Amino acid sequence: MLSFIVPARSLRDVTTECLISINTALHQLGLLPHAEYILLDDQSDPREGISEMFTHFRASSPCPVHVARFKQWQHYTGVFAYGLSRARGDSIFFISNDMYVTPSWLRTVLAVAATDNSIGIVRGTAEIVDSFPQHEVKPPFEDRGPDDILAFSEYLSKVRGLEHSDDTILSGDAVLIRRNVIDAIGVMDRRFFGYFGDPDYGLRVRRAGLRMVCAKGAWLKHYGQGHIKAEIQKGAKADDANARRRQLVLAAWAKFREKWDKTLPEVFINTDQIDWAKLMALPKSRELDFVAPVGHEPGVVEVL
Repeated sequence: MLSFIVPARSLRDVTTECLISINTALHQLGLLPHAEYILLDDQSDPREGISEMFTHFRASSPCPVHVARFKQWQHYTGVFAYGLSRARGDSIFFISNDMYVTPSWLRTVLAVAATDNSIGIVRGTAEIVDSFPQHEVKPPFEDRGPDDILAFSEYLSKVRGLEHSDDTILSGDAVLIRRNVIDAIGVMDRRFFGYFGDPDYGLRVRRAGLRMVCAKGAWLKHYGQGHIKAEIQKGAKADDANARRRQLVLAAWAKFREKWDKTLPEVFINTDQIDWAKLMALPKSRELDFVAPVGHEPGVVEVL
């Protein structure tokens, strides 16, 4: 089974397009009977209609669909941890709600994952890739809509095939996680609110002897910075939204230092500050390397 985790806190129309793109890709590849969805409303403003859109999608879907609404804001790490805990598939996809998934992307990511049992996580390329400018691929034209997105994605799949390269840091905006990863290290560590959950998870993946790779022939459309855009749409100034983001980053960085290396600089600039070889060499321990799946938490989340 393939599991698709899609969280949303805002941007109903973009999220709807994301779900339709996933469903269309699954249908074209003949995989709809083998898929499930985990759709997570991260304490959205009720006026956004996110939960209603998710339940409407479930009513028309031939796949099993788990819909949940959080009573407290979880941000990236929290929804990721919950989704991994509820997923039943052997291949689990986490897809940010500002992605347009293509059949070529899905087919290529699955094929690259199947090339080597040591591969634990596969991502692809996109116009916008946090932390990895080398994985950014911009179409040489202004796309006019879905047909152009699909055509460019198929072109890259044909040209690059199953080429892939290893990553040292996880940027988990649209990724495939294999079941053996969860068996080995569990789920995301919720001590990191919003940020540094994926670098922590990627480090634990590598410490478990598994690989993270980028499939060069797998391209999808990433609109980017969905949560910042949503704040601005609600009237927040861009500078204020970015300042709030920076405060969350610094708080999560402090947690990362506390867990992995207290000698790291107190002020975060970029991940080049981290001596990954040093962290890879630390003695393995369950406290560092394993985070148990999230249990039933009725005070935090409501299953709809």
